[in-house]
Amino acid sequence: MNNYVYIVASLPEIAVNYEGTSFDYAAVKEQIVELLSEDDQKLVELLEEGFDENTLGAEFYAKAAESKNRFIREYFDFDGRLRNMKVAYLAKRLDKQGSQYLVDMPEADFEEESQIKEILENADFVLREQKMDELKWEKASDIARMDYFNMNAILAFLVKAKTVQRWAELDKAKGEEMFRKLVKEVRGTFEGIK
Repeated sequence: MNNYVYIVASLPEIAVNYEGTSFDYAAVKEQIVELLSEDDQKLVELLEEGFDENTLGAEFYAKAAESKNRFIREYFDFDGRLRNMKVAYLAKRLDKQGSQYLVDMPEADFEEESQIKEILENADFVLREQKMDELKWEKASDIARMDYFNMNAILAFLVKAKTVQRWAELDKAKGEEMFRKLVKEVRGTFEGIK
């Protein structure tokens, strides 16, 4: 059932279908999911769970860490560490105790730590959120860098598509900019393997 080459080759067309209207992440995701095997659909469900603020806690991050899928493991390890840094930063700014909101993460080097600290110091909330989302986008790209036609490429695309949806709702111009970037990246996938 999983014809990854076909699915990845369809991504630019799937994305461009929404260029004239508002970007619809749910519709894009649905078109992809119907082409996936049941096991890969479960990976998309786990990814979606990670987009839901209400499910993000120790249990979710433990489940993501145990996933057999490398993208899920690495992306949510990054996401958990980033969220912990945001919580610690906000708690410090508000002179509150934030430790009960931190998620236990295994000891490891976190290469994006200094970048995140720099972003958090920006006083402009909107710019700070944009920079955080750009960092998540870059991380998704980095994890799937050599994954042209497999499930990791599809998961990275969905992370980026979710970001496009978020900014399309918050800031139309930024949403359109991110949409163009997404389409350019997916089209570039084929140039990268020639």
